[in-house]
Amino acid sequence: MAAEAKTNAGSKLFICVLPQNADLTATEFAALTFVQVKKVGSTGERGINTNVVQYDTLDTLVALKGKGITNAGDPQIEVAEDLTDPGQVAMRAAGAPDVPDTYAFKIERADGSIEYLRGLVTGPSTSPWASTP
Repeated sequence: MAAEAKTNAGSKLFICVLPQNADLTATEFAALTFVQVKKVGSTGERGINTNVVQYDTLDTLVALKGKGITNAGDPQIEVAEDLTDPGQVAMRAAGAPDVPDTYAFKIERADGSIEYLRGLVTGPSTSPWASTP
């Protein structure tokens, strides 16, 4: 069976406006209420990234390696700014410097599959060449 190429075209991003500071099961994620973030241009890379630690000694011919800390990603979400969109308003509120909480996200793909995420929100940052219409 050949692998199927997939893109983010037709996908939708949602945020839960209430902080979710504990790990969640798929059932707990599904029970949350989410608000769609509109005008999403792109979502950054996410997934498991584990650093490999290495300690070389003078008497070691081959490097000793071990798995270090795993990061689930630090994806940036790019949007066409809409100050009235409830999803973007929620993202800005969650990203305020004085908000230490983590938030739940849902990505609905065009094929109907769903991906749940949870993490810190920072920002927003604005491109120096961006302008608001």
